[in-house]
Amino acid sequence: FFLHVVPERADDLPEERISAGFDNLDFGFFPNGALFEGRCAARVALPGYPVVAIQTGQRDGEGGDLWYAEFLIDPERRWADAMAGVSGEPVARGAFDIYVADGALVYAKEPCDEADTDARFFLHVVPERADDLPEERISAGFDNLDFGFFPNGALFKGRCAARVALPDYAIASVRTGQFVGGVGEIWSVEFAVGR
Repeated sequence: FFLHVVPERADDLPEERISAGFDNLDFGFFPNGALFEGRCAARVALPGYPVVAIQTGQRDGEGGDLWYAEFLIDPERRWADAMAGVSGEPVARGAFDIYVADGALVYAKEPCDEADTDARFFLHVVPERADDLPEERISAGFDNLDFGFFPNGALFKGRCAARVALPDYAIASVRTGQFVGGVGEIWSVEFAVGR
């Protein structure tokens, strides 16, 4: 079995797992489980930190998924947290409406389903001053803050919202959208942030 646990705060992860964004708690059915009269069950303790999402399933011997499940812990609260501070008209519209709220971009869509959240999001932030970029990004001219919808967002009752913090430096413009590896961009928008 594989078991990936996504914390509310990346700092709660062991240092070697921070770049992956989840804790890897893969396990074998035995000694964690039991088989009795045609029924089986396994129990695995979750870490002591607050958990946002869980990805779990089983893989065959060649690394393919036999089954897979992904779910949020308290999706209603996660959706409300993502939408906090959102008001007025969006700064841009693509497949998602995009808002600026409290130093973050909020991506919102209604109606929304899992197919809308599958593709990875790209987020390219152009600063007013190139010196504000990390040294390895200066030649590109923008900060690359690409992200997956989970754990940044939540899908709740046909509505979805994701929140991604913007850098602290003055921003000239943003280019964002979704893409699929090997296929390219699905949609994109570009806009000025004004901060």
